[in-house]
Amino acid sequence: MPTTSDDSSSKHSVADSVEANDTISPYQIHALHATNTQTSQRSEQTSRLTRYRTGQSELSRILTGIRDDQQLDEQEDKSYKERGEAEYIIAQEIDRAISRNASRAQSLDIEEQKSTQESAIEEVLEKEEGNVDDYPTDGNFAWLMSICAMLASFSTWGANAGYGVFLNYYLNSGTFPEATEYDFALIGGIVVFLANFLSPYSAVLHKVLGLKLVFALGLAFQTLGWIAASFATRVWHLYLSQGVAVGISFSLIFIPSTLALPTWFVEKRATSMGICVSGAGLGGLIFSLSVNKVIQDTGDQRWALRMVGFVTLFAVAVVILVMRPRRSLHPPPPMRQRLSRTFIKDSFKVIFDLRVVKNYGVQLVALWFAIALIGYTLMLFTVSSYATSIGLSHEQGSALTAIMNAAQVVGRPSMGAGADRLGRSNFTAIICLIIAILLYAYWINAKTYGEMIGFVVLVGFIVGVGSSMAQPLAADVLQGELEQLPAAWSSINIFVSFFCLVSEVIALALVVKGAANPYLHTQIFAGSCFTACFLIMLVLREHLVKKILQSRLDAAKTKLDHINGNVTTRGYLKDTDKDINIEDEEEVLLDRVERYEHLLRRSVFAFFGRIVYPIKV
Repeated sequence: MPTTSDDSSSKHSVADSVEANDTISPYQIHALHATNTQTSQRSEQTSRLTRYRTGQSELSRILTGIRDDQQLDEQEDKSYKERGEAEYIIAQEIDRAISRNASRAQSLDIEEQKSTQESAIEEVLEKEEGNVDDYPTDGNFAWLMSICAMLASFSTWGANAGYGVFLNYYLNSGTFPEATEYDFALIGGIVVFLANFLSPYSAVLHKVLGLKLVFALGLAFQTLGWIAASFATRVWHLYLSQGVAVGISFSLIFIPSTLALPTWFVEKRATSMGICVSGAGLGGLIFSLSVNKVIQDTGDQRWALRMVGFVTLFAVAVVILVMRPRRSLHPPPPMRQRLSRTFIKDSFKVIFDLRVVKNYGVQLVALWFAIALIGYTLMLFTVSSYATSIGLSHEQGSALTAIMNAAQVVGRPSMGAGADRLGRSNFTAIICLIIAILLYAYWINAKTYGEMIGFVVLVGFIVGVGSSMAQPLAADVLQGELEQLPAAWSSINIFVSFFCLVSEVIALALVVKGAANPYLHTQIFAGSCFTACFLIMLVLREHLVKKILQSRLDAAKTKLDHINGNVTTRGYLKDTDKDINIEDEEEVLLDRVERYEHLLRRSVFAFFGRIVYPIKV
């Protein structure tokens, strides 16, 4: 039957309207040719196309469907990798939301509004001329900013990684007779608790006061904390100095650096953030060795604390002098406006959006991260003490902590690349299972220095999975709603902070003094934590697979609707240049709809099927 005039006049339709990620790959479908009868039937349909069976076996159809979904994974790979750079998304979303709020506040004043409009015109002209007055992104100066961010990480989380040496000394020296072992454990927990709990407030403070002022405030708390701790004579002095003051400084130094760094990179984001987080492992390596050496040479902890205070003072001073956000065409509002009640209130709304707490995926990520941090803390601050319990010296125990931190220098930056390749939930689940096996099978049976070196090297490469994967996983569960990522990040940090507070206390409470292996219960509990993380990650994987399959089902149905409305009586898509036979495309889409509807059923078998469905998530 010839094409009607209406068909001819409605060309220029489907080909241009289909996005690249909806491209159909018909390699797995046998081409079919419509008869006149079938064509007539199709023209009478309004809601569904006729399905043609290919005669494939059930196994062949399953494998074909899996290959089809994996091909869709490849098409969506770019956007998937971008979500892995969650720190950059958080910084951008905070800036975007606060800039929007600032612009809305400015519009209330007519004169300021006119000034803003004139400034915006100048900025657009400046952008068109390419005369932005600053160093280029991804350039040499940008890499200098990445090194500054590494120094901020080095001075905070890196310095804290050496607390295991202080803890081992406090427990065995009797320096503070009135203190119990739980006091020293709680002091270390307070640092991590405050660093996480205050991080959202630090982000708001950074936007209100500016980068350098917040850095300076953090440096004051940090130096005061370390130096004052060296003069402590009572345990409550340590609570206030090495606990509270140092913990507050972490949030004021590390968080602003991670919010300023994203302004300098576009192409090399993953590498720059890898350099930043490697500072934690580098600091753990240096401070573990140096603290132990100073304690040995001086006989007590006082000069070791002062040494940490002076080193971090110098490192953060360099950060304050050098690091800054990149100037852009959208500068922050003036200080007077940033100090206004409206601006502060709007900034808090961006960081603390309670609606995100109801998100099932965010809840799973928060629970997984909290348990992972407990397991990590149990191991990090127990390795040195365990080494002493099996007959090794304090120096060897400190060396083991240093070696584990050195392995993290390499392991943490490398995790992002592995996760992007395998899928973040896939990768994280595998890593959690491997850590659990190492803790159960290796650590419990390691009794010599050589065996312990092998253990800390292997586990050091991967034990930082919690800190490395929490934010990217939160971005995955919020796909399509990434404007809520800053609020999700805040809620997750606040939630896990309470677990961090008691994790070291739990570690010490599990020690059975006088037993052949006093740390056996601690080792088993740490292994159980990562086993639980593995199981939680499987549940999260099911949630992410379900979300992706639902999105692809909706896309396939939408594409079928396009075909239904743009088919000629011969069974071809309307196109100005050529007729495209749609039988292959129709067959692929209908296969997808049937497959996704089957996988998305509400049943126990479908639930476990989604857990093991082999796609990148």
